[in-house]
Amino acid sequence: MMKHIVAWKMKEEVSAEQKVEMKARLEGLAETISELWKIEIGIDEGNGTMSLFSEFASQEDLDIYQAHPAHLKVVAFVKPLVAGRSVCDYVI
Repeated sequence: MMKHIVAWKMKEEVSAEQKVEMKARLEGLAETISELWKIEIGIDEGNGTMSLFSEFASQEDLDIYQAHPAHLKVVAFVKPLVAGRSVCDYVI
């Protein structure tokens, strides 16, 4: 099983509504991409970060998710909101 974790530092001007919309769009990917087993999004208002925790059966499934048109559409929404990003993928 693969864990895919992303932490974003949001731009200061990003509103609470935009963060909620980003969260909803990311969570909605579970309905569209069957390879995505689990997804959880957290918004930390205290330090301006958001985190994504997701699980996949394999690296191949993670690759399919990352190239999926629905994921790429969400990425296009997210990129302008983000000041920085860290990613950690690992096998469990």
